[in-house]
Amino acid sequence: MARKKSSMGCLFYLALVLLVIIIFLFKWGTIREVIESTGFFDVFAKNDNPEEINVVIQSDEPDPEQEEKRVEKNTDIVLHVEEEKEEEKQEEKPVHTRRSRIFFVQVNSEGEIALKGVIRSVQYLDAPLKATLGTLLQGPLAAEINQGLLTLLPQDTTINNISIKGDTAVLDFNESFRFNSLGPEGALAQIKQVVFSVTEFSNIKKVQILIDGKRTKYLSPEGVYIEKPLSRNSF
Repeated sequence: MARKKSSMGCLFYLALVLLVIIIFLFKWGTIREVIESTGFFDVFAKNDNPEEINVVIQSDEPDPEQEEKRVEKNTDIVLHVEEEKEEEKQEEKPVHTRRSRIFFVQVNSEGEIALKGVIRSVQYLDAPLKATLGTLLQGPLAAEINQGLLTLLPQDTTINNISIKGDTAVLDFNESFRFNSLGPEGALAQIKQVVFSVTEFSNIKKVQILIDGKRTKYLSPEGVYIEKPLSRNSF
């Protein structure tokens, strides 16, 4: 009896499903119009092509261009620091002072020329002889002029080069050194000023005078001989 009831129930549900399918088939046109009017199919059509999502993965490796710029920037800083250190080294170079005797001339009432030595404090970095000759070329101070001292070195005289060979100082002067407006006495006095001032250095005994890098037999037309090295005993 129970088995018959179960069979009857299955037949009933099967018949109900068939009835729904038959109604659906007959009414499909109407159902389709209703669904299309609601935009149901458009929703699914839009979802056929999903949006692309760009995922950016950050790499732990540095960007080569940024790394190159960073290196260049660091290099510039290092170079700048090195230049500052180099400037500091130059500024810290010590200045020395030497008491040098340099010679000027004095003319007495009879017109005779005599050498007179004065002591000067000469400052220099690493070339005391060059600094001493520079002081000599500058001439006497105002107080020394008041005492009657003067220089017979031509006004436009400059030193091209200085070198030491053994006990001889080689002094290269410009062309102006050759001409003295006071004649042979003035030319001789200017040479004595140089030779006596330079030989105040204990390691220098003689002076070789050059004019623009060349040996000259005579300093001036008056015939002051300068071709060979001169010492204090040469006068």
